[in-house]
Amino acid sequence: MMPSGPSFNIITFGCQMNKSDSEILSGALMCAGYSLIDDPHSANVLIFNTCAVRGNAENRAFSRMREFNSLRKKKGRDQIIVVTGCVPQYEKDELLKKYPYIDIVVGANSYEYLPEILSEWNKKSSSVVKLIENKDAESPIVNVNRDKDFDQAFLPIMYGCNNYCSYCIVPYTRGREVSRVREDIFLSIEQLENSGYKKLLLLGQNVNSYGQWLYDDYDFADLLLDILSKFAWIEKVDFLTSHPKDITDKLISVIAENKRVGREIHFPIQHGDDRILKLMNRGYTVAEYKEKVSRLREKVAGVKISTDLIVGFPGETEEEFVNMVNVVKELGFFRVISAVYSPRKGTKAADMDDQIDSKTKKRRLSELHQAVKDYAFKG
Repeated sequence: MMPSGPSFNIITFGCQMNKSDSEILSGALMCAGYSLIDDPHSANVLIFNTCAVRGNAENRAFSRMREFNSLRKKKGRDQIIVVTGCVPQYEKDELLKKYPYIDIVVGANSYEYLPEILSEWNKKSSSVVKLIENKDAESPIVNVNRDKDFDQAFLPIMYGCNNYCSYCIVPYTRGREVSRVREDIFLSIEQLENSGYKKLLLLGQNVNSYGQWLYDDYDFADLLLDILSKFAWIEKVDFLTSHPKDITDKLISVIAENKRVGREIHFPIQHGDDRILKLMNRGYTVAEYKEKVSRLREKVAGVKISTDLIVGFPGETEEEFVNMVNVVKELGFFRVISAVYSPRKGTKAADMDDQIDSKTKKRRLSELHQAVKDYAFKG
């Protein structure tokens, strides 16, 4: 059946938060009369939802965009190209200088404006750019077109980040940390009751710091308890991503006492050496991280600890790299997401001395992968 109105397709890069953003953007467009179609080549509006965390993800997005623009020019298609997500937030005006064929730029914090922009779009006019620095805590998510390929319903409970890790672009792309008011979160969950979803994935750049700057006496552990008590039909609640500093004894107790909370707890250590962690501005030591792992394993039956690791941070010595490998050997993570350090424009680490050459980073990553293969996946 052919769509009756204008059509769109979204190509998404990056993490679960980006996938959730695409679901929200899709819902907003469908409410405005647009039809989602599977074929990006045939869509009237083609949207690239970009990720800026690592250079590879950004490069993949713009490689695909160049491909579609070449076809558009070759076949004379009147297709509108939209770029949204994290990349526009820090590239800003530079984005259109590099890719002048982009028609509309909508930042990660302002995608709800896209239907309005499209309704006023005139192909003969210059490109439109809409960027907002920070999300609003009282902006409810009402219309979501959820991807049926996922068995969990993605539910953002907060946006942005205040930690400013020296390697990370997120505070510059998603803005300062903003928690959604709890009533709006509950409204979003209520709307899921008849959707078929029985599992939730609560999302935030630092999801377990929920409530800071919004409530004086209500935190992430309290939100979890409220969700579990108010929505008995929810079978399981998971959450991503946690910062080690916000893994509190209170949160550990809530997880331990409620079997409907998922047993895989993802909180990235990022490195296994204290000097590198300090340079990263992570705010904890290796010993403090290990203590959190120990408490979780002691209190939570069947807990599975997963983590992220960055190889080749500026100045990383061979001994410091070995310290990271030793953490993998000691802790035996359930899941490890590892990557070489990728300089991100505007971050402190990008301007640090002693950048590690790519050959060394690749060799160390290969050695880390072998350690993960030998010692991880054990819970």
